Amino acid sequence: MCRSNHSVSGLINFFENRSFSTLVLLLSSLFFTFTSCDDSSFVGLEVQPPGDRFVVSSYSDEIISTSVWETDSVFALNQSLSLLGAMDDPLFGRLYASFITQIGVFDAVNLGSDRVADSLILYLYYSGTYGGNYGPQEITVHEITEYIDEQVSYFSNFDVDAIIYESDVLAVHTIDPSEGDTLIAIPITSTRLQEKLLFAPDTATRSMWDFVNYFQGVYVKADAVDSGGSIFNIDLNHPGSKLSLYYRNDTPDTSFRYDFVINQSLNRVNLFEQDYTTAVFYDDISRTATDDSVFYIQGASGVMGRLDFDFLPAWRDSMPVSINMARLYLPVDQTAVDEKHPLPARIFLLERDTDDGRLLRIADLLLGDQYFGGSYNSETGYYSLNITNWVQSFVRGNSKDNSLYVGVREPAMTAGRAVFRNSKHSLGGARLEMTYTKH
Repeated sequence: MCRSNHSVSGLINFFENRSFSTLVLLLSSLFFTFTSCDDSSFVGLEVQPPGDRFVVSSYSDEIISTSVWETDSVFALNQSLSLLGAMDDPLFGRLYASFITQIGVFDAVNLGSDRVADSLILYLYYSGTYGGNYGPQEITVHEITEYIDEQVSYFSNFDVDAIIYESDVLAVHTIDPSEGDTLIAIPITSTRLQEKLLFAPDTATRSMWDFVNYFQGVYVKADAVDSGGSIFNIDLNHPGSKLSLYYRNDTPDTSFRYDFVINQSLNRVNLFEQDYTTAVFYDDISRTATDDSVFYIQGASGVMGRLDFDFLPAWRDSMPVSINMARLYLPVDQTAVDEKHPLPARIFLLERDTDDGRLLRIADLLLGDQYFGGSYNSETGYYSLNITNWVQSFVRGNSKDNSLYVGVREPAMTAGRAVFRNSKHSLGGARLEMTYTKH
């Protein structure tokens, strides 16, 4: 069977729900004993008694071609976690994670008279790191000059440079958290912003949205690291994430604090930049014919793996066939797993819309995690995914493309990555196991 070299039309830039009208009825699988079939030509079916209307059999194949494809961007508005930091990964190259966020007021602001700013500090609560290389990282903070509109689709490659206040950098600060810390503190050294917040007019502080229109928010940017580095999982919904203004007024020897809030009512966008020039797979990106025995996926708008099921088109010649169960097993290359780079909690599958080139979630994924799977089994070393409906749709001729794309679930808020074996690996690769009924 010749492998298709049909490439993705353009870079992958978003994931979209795809509805479907019918589900495959899983008939008869509990009422028959299983026989085995070694290939998709259904050898042996012709010897069945003529009176048998249904024949239930099983099939397994590891000849699945794999390749690595770069993504353009992912939908990145209002994710429950934001990522911050820079990381130089020996396998995947360099990743830079930043974000923009609005900042608001909880209630009307009354700072008193004769007020003087002492300091302004941006606090960011984080729930963990990816990369595990604690050490100095330089963070730059800018004011943004454009409202983040929740009605607009923002993606992780959003051109933030076009909306920053260029003439005044709010902060350039080196963070160096220790293991066990949960809070990053960035002193805002801009006296302009300190005074802008300290002397905000009453009309700007009457409500959350009045204030957001007065001060649109900040861009928190991670600068490059020479080596190592980490990605911090920033929880902007946590009460610990805030912008605190410390000030004095007409009360002698007394200092006050006002906390400008960052919470789930406010909008934010996660931003990623990937540099694969030092990645081990750089020369194989978007190539369908390689000698590599592994393939790669990564979150934070990173690479995806493509799976070409070259044997599936032959099944159309054997219709009518009902696919009772089709389960895909993806084995992890354990040599690429360590404590600093834990595996993604879940992975998912997309199919390409042959009309416009978009990548859409397959129907099986919409049936929920319990049905679809996609989580890692540490005992077997596999991710397991139920793709019964996709296979049935393909063999019936409803889908033209015999390829699927595998990626990290929730790619806009996790930096996790995985390396999978393919059929060229000495330990074996991805395989598809099916149970089907021949009518």
